[in-house]
Amino acid sequence: MDWTKYIPQYGQEIEKMAAFWLKFSIDSSFGGYFCVISAKGEITDTDKYVLWHGQQAYTFAKLYQQITPRPEWLEYAKNGADFLLQFASDSKDNWYATTDRMGHLVQVATDVQPEAFAAAAWGMLARVLTEEIYAETARKTLQKAFKKRDKTLLKWTEDPTGLRHLKNLNEWTALATALLACQETVSEKFLKEKAALLLTELTTHFWEPRADILLTNVPAWGGYWECEKGRSLQPGAAFEALSAGLDLARLLKKNKISKQLARQVQYIAQTTWDEKYGGFFQALDLKSLPLPNTTASHKLAEVQLNALVALQKAESVLNDHELFKLWQRTHDYLWQHFPDRSVVGEWVGVLNRHGEPLLELKATSHKCAYQTVAKIIDLTSANTREV
Repeated sequence: MDWTKYIPQYGQEIEKMAAFWLKFSIDSSFGGYFCVISAKGEITDTDKYVLWHGQQAYTFAKLYQQITPRPEWLEYAKNGADFLLQFASDSKDNWYATTDRMGHLVQVATDVQPEAFAAAAWGMLARVLTEEIYAETARKTLQKAFKKRDKTLLKWTEDPTGLRHLKNLNEWTALATALLACQETVSEKFLKEKAALLLTELTTHFWEPRADILLTNVPAWGGYWECEKGRSLQPGAAFEALSAGLDLARLLKKNKISKQLARQVQYIAQTTWDEKYGGFFQALDLKSLPLPNTTASHKLAEVQLNALVALQKAESVLNDHELFKLWQRTHDYLWQHFPDRSVVGEWVGVLNRHGEPLLELKATSHKCAYQTVAKIIDLTSANTREV
């Protein structure tokens, strides 16, 4: 299919969105970024989220490398990356989830997502800068993140208390994204070994063979756990993981796995769409049971964009016109509901089921440029860029 005719449309949005972040989110006094910003550019919270900073710096380094090498985009990426170098962890390599404005610890990290995306940001910067600190720190941080997660999963597996420990698909995706971003800073042996292990985990641990679908939360050893969290299906998380999985399979030239993942993209796109009001749901129950989470029916820009990226990659694998039709349906819904035509630029993040905006905030603790700009970068180059 010819995707090139859509590139200018998405490219114009990148310019507007990037301008929003440059104008409103830089903390020129203490470094890093402001993470909670209203539609008018008001800073409503000065706490700083480490995962947010990693995703934001990664996105702007990616903008510089893959779209246009603008100095202001590079400086913006460095601002967040340098804040992470200084304030994201303590001297014993304990990582933080949240700091105050000055970088003092507020809350510790509960998984390796913050350090994985910090490594991703440093890895992307290492591709365009000669400063060795980014490459070296990215390599060491990524290696430690894999070891830390392996140690945690082993501890959960051997836990004699019988407590319910479930690993999450988003953490897997963070590691996969970081590995791809850092491939020029790690050894080829490490890259291929970890890529193969991640693919195995995705296609065995997170895969539910009876339902033939990707689960969001599974035990450390994989499989299905009958509980509300174990039954939860999050289309956005699945699309993002499958997209990263397709990149890993392409890297390792695993054509059979690529087709398996591509077919799963198609299946999720067919089964998690809201036929009544349009858009992909935020969450569903595997057994179609009612969810107590009132946000499950919300529509997120991130989820729709994750779907578009995954569908585009899947179509290049399967060459199935049905995938393009699913892509077109999602594209139409996205452009009808999420772009903000005001001078502010950044898109609306969350809608209710009927398609009405729910938040006046353009940036929250869970939404930064990664959820919109990074996905649009992938959309404009999903079939042409290097893995």
